[in-house]
Amino acid sequence: MISALYVLTLITVFAGIGRLSIPRRERAPLSTWTLRDVYFNVRRGLAVVSGYGPPDPASMHAGQPLGDSSPGR
Repeated sequence: MISALYVLTLITVFAGIGRLSIPRRERAPLSTWTLRDVYFNVRRGLAVVSGYGPPDPASMHAGQPLGDSSPGR
């Protein structure tokens, strides 16, 4: 029961963040939300929140040749 409440709280928080990331005039009223709207708002909220996290160490070195990493070469 607690885990279901926790998941529901996370979904609500991410859907709220996703909704706030949309300009006010483009937002759908809460009373007209469907499961599709919730899904896309949660996805948008996750994208917003994940942009503020620490950088991925693997992506920091993407595109650099392996081996010697000295700046003079």
